[in-house]
Amino acid sequence: MSVMGSRVLVLNKSWVAFDIWSLEHAITKLFKTDVDGMPKAKIVNIEDFSLMEWSDWAELEPEEGDKLIRTSSLALKVPEVIVLTGYNKYPKPRLNFSRKSLYKLYKQKCQYCGKKFTTDLLTIDHVVPRAQGGKTSWENCVLSCIGCNSYKANRTPYQANMKLLCGDPQKPTSKLFDVGRIRCKSWQSFLDAAYWNVDIGED
Repeated sequence: MSVMGSRVLVLNKSWVAFDIWSLEHAITKLFKTDVDGMPKAKIVNIEDFSLMEWSDWAELEPEEGDKLIRTSSLALKVPEVIVLTGYNKYPKPRLNFSRKSLYKLYKQKCQYCGKKFTTDLLTIDHVVPRAQGGKTSWENCVLSCIGCNSYKANRTPYQANMKLLCGDPQKPTSKLFDVGRIRCKSWQSFLDAAYWNVDIGED
């Protein structure tokens, strides 16, 4: 893959990740300024988490192993994370609560025995059964194989002496956190679980 096919993690001005952009799009934003002449975006220097404008970033000496943007006279480090200085919106949930989304979230694995099954051998299990007032929601539904689901029946995992491997089910925040999209180790600092426990509300 060419360097221009690289991806950049984008943070709002509160340092909350909300999108992933192409390198070309990110660089374009780094060159733009607001009405006061201030840059609309800055680069996060992963070494010390300082913010740098493009002109200062271009003066950094590349290290061995760095991905580079090469020109006829320059070799510039590829930025991996940028901050939008005047934008403070938060990522909105993008996943619909559906059978397909549950299968993707749990990677087609039974959350009781941990084995992976084809879709025809999996069911959606209500952790707290509907017979006991359990709701059909992200926080109360997991995947279960037919065998485990049959054994659990209309009981909670505690009542059936079964361990729920995923812990307490949670509503996924955004497609942004699909592990398959985490392309740089430097992104992980901004995508860990603790970073996303802040309540940003729902529409």
